[in-house]
Amino acid sequence: MHCHLLIPDFFSGADAGSGDRHRAVETLIAKGRRRHLAACPPEAWLFGRFQVPKQRDWPVGPYSLLADGGAPGEEFWLRADPVHLRADRDQLVLADIAAFDISRTEGEALVETLNRHFGDAVMFYPMRPGRWYARMASAPDIETTPIAAARGKSVEGRLPSGAHAMRVHALMNEAQMLLHEHPVNVAREARGELAVNSVWFWGGGVLDASKARPFSAVIGDDPLARGLALAAGIPARTLPKGAETMLAGVKDEGVALVFLDALQNAASYADAGRYREQLAALERDWFQPLLAALRSGRLGMLTLHLPGEDFLLEIETARPDLRYFWRQRKPLSTYAVKSPQRKGRQDRKEEPHFK
Repeated sequence: MHCHLLIPDFFSGADAGSGDRHRAVETLIAKGRRRHLAACPPEAWLFGRFQVPKQRDWPVGPYSLLADGGAPGEEFWLRADPVHLRADRDQLVLADIAAFDISRTEGEALVETLNRHFGDAVMFYPMRPGRWYARMASAPDIETTPIAAARGKSVEGRLPSGAHAMRVHALMNEAQMLLHEHPVNVAREARGELAVNSVWFWGGGVLDASKARPFSAVIGDDPLARGLALAAGIPARTLPKGAETMLAGVKDEGVALVFLDALQNAASYADAGRYREQLAALERDWFQPLLAALRSGRLGMLTLHLPGEDFLLEIETARPDLRYFWRQRKPLSTYAVKSPQRKGRQDRKEEPHFK
């Protein structure tokens, strides 16, 4: 079995330390064959693997909707996630569902107000408390910013751009006015909770026929990964507690993708303590069992896809690689900076030969 692990924001806290706390993942990186590639957001990486072309945006909306139980059909869909915009001096900073909780009842009440106002021009669907969708009567010519790239940051420079950007900005402003003094938000603020005072449009497009079946199974809770799998007729499974459960549930032969997004929220909100906790959990629940599975032969090959801020590090490790004692384990921070002269090349010198 060949297992791929995609772990967004892996190097956002690469100074979290070394030593025995990260022994397994440091061993996997050191022993494997490394390549530094150009930066690639998770959305682009997933669509590339499934050979689904970019439209004006990467069409996250219809594929996420499919994973959440919706029927995209041939219509244009956007993610329209509920957010809180906080005034910070002269800018607005975005917080999403990773920073607050919202109940299904609250979400449905807020969306009812939006739909009553906008009518058929824009219809909102709260498929999950923190994941809303918008169906538009006509496809706007815009490019958007994924919410993972906007959370915890100023929205300036990240709002939709393109020929129809002003139209979408106007929709967002109207939504903010409708939500500002909504009874749901009045009650939330009275309880000391963040108000859901805006929506974030991103990932617009239509469902396209999947061109490839690169994996025999997709494992994870990310709705885009699951939606792409479903569109391609590939089994999509929820993320188990750890690698042992995952290995027990998949066939010995095949290529599985595991999407581990545990570090994303902590990285987005610069929560160093939370990042260290999640990295320790990944070490315990995933890297240690997978390293043991490689050593025992239960796993034939493991490929790590570890995005950094301006690069993507890929490491392919097979069982024979573990014997190469000269590939010494190093701290994670060693790999956190891309060397320009190594762009797109194998990240090691030719291995020594022994007679």
